[in-house]
Amino acid sequence: MREARPGVWELAATTGSSSYGKTQRVYRRVAAGSAKEAARALATFVAEVGSRGPVSRPDLRAITLNEAVAMFLDEHLAGDKGREHSTIAGYQQLHDRWFAPALGLRPVRDLDEALLDRAFGKMRAAGLSRSRLNQAKSLYGPLFRWAKARRIISRNPMLDFQLPTSTYVSKERTPPEVEELSMLLAQAVAVAPEVAPVLVLGAVTGMRRGELVGLKRSRIRWDEQRIVVNAAMDGKRVKATKTRRERSFFVDEATIAMLRRHCKHVDELVAEVGAVPAPDPFVFTLSLDGSEPMPAHYLTKRVAVIKEHLGIEEKKPDTIAREDEALKLFRQAPAPRQPGAAGPTPKGGMPLREIGARLGRSERWAALAVASAERREAAGRRGLSLDFDGSILALRKFTSSELLDAGFNIGMVSQRQGHGPEVLVKHYSKSRRSSDRKAAEHLGRLVHQTPSNEI
Repeated sequence: MREARPGVWELAATTGSSSYGKTQRVYRRVAAGSAKEAARALATFVAEVGSRGPVSRPDLRAITLNEAVAMFLDEHLAGDKGREHSTIAGYQQLHDRWFAPALGLRPVRDLDEALLDRAFGKMRAAGLSRSRLNQAKSLYGPLFRWAKARRIISRNPMLDFQLPTSTYVSKERTPPEVEELSMLLAQAVAVAPEVAPVLVLGAVTGMRRGELVGLKRSRIRWDEQRIVVNAAMDGKRVKATKTRRERSFFVDEATIAMLRRHCKHVDELVAEVGAVPAPDPFVFTLSLDGSEPMPAHYLTKRVAVIKEHLGIEEKKPDTIAREDEALKLFRQAPAPRQPGAAGPTPKGGMPLREIGARLGRSERWAALAVASAERREAAGRRGLSLDFDGSILALRKFTSSELLDAGFNIGMVSQRQGHGPEVLVKHYSKSRRSSDRKAAEHLGRLVHQTPSNEI
């Protein structure tokens, strides 16, 4: 310390060494009437500087939001915290879609509450749900805390942030009734037989999608009629279950018989092509030797086709309108064939490549769109007017709802599903129309059979 002028002292302190071996010299001027008072102020200043933590790396002081998000997700969430790959990918996709275009190239230190309010406001104006807005808050809240702890920023703009009110109105889709589930599985056998056994197992066990495709034969206790779930697939990576706990449950004799038939069929195909089976093959696989599981995204896409055949697909109105337009262009009268033109006669009025170009999409999209519109049209001709959730997650909700409606203990149901009772009741136990109708009839009997309430 030194006396800069009478009554004013200049103090200096050194920050702690960072992970890359650098320190900083920081200064402060204080008013002090004597050297003794200045020494007390210096002691306080040194303690304050020491509590700040290591200094930031010089290359991080001008880091952009895009760079900070990439570092935060890769080094901190994935590396330090061990978050799942799907969680990391979801955060990155959200950032790229809603925040990167307007804020991605701005230095993190320049971001303030007003800029973040506008970014979240755009999400609200687009009609995103409360959960989607909360996902963004769950990313940027910890991100700015991480940046402040590393001295990249001096203040956290998300400290007192409040989410805007979402205008999204969700449509509750109930799990399938028993007869609707039968229709779904029958349609799977007809149009996507390779995934039908997966859906059957999902309906009788409530296993998650990653657990279903990640099931190996060694996990089936054939003689005991029991399945052990201790792993799941996340992309091409084998991971622990969502709760990181192994669980097991019994299955019925018919399900075990179905699994035996399925495995026998796979073994016959392997022998037919002369392949060598893997030591412990996956139960559901598209590979010759069973060493690779059926990709989860493949299962989802095949289920989407099944839902289109039933007319219960979940698509935005503008997506359906665009697919219908693609089908209309495909069916219009074909243009006159040019004299001397080589190749086969076009099947539709407009080639798929031109349809994709006109609608701003690819040729592959045009082919898929035409096929989807045709399936939707065929469902309408069959007079189908169904409205239930036919997703893979709905099978899990069906299992929970059916068991609880049948009076089984909530503890046993939650153990089979692999989560706590609170999560079971909040997310997976859904009131179906049959239960709602029974409740209405019960209440009606109580009210109308009371003599004093006769009207």
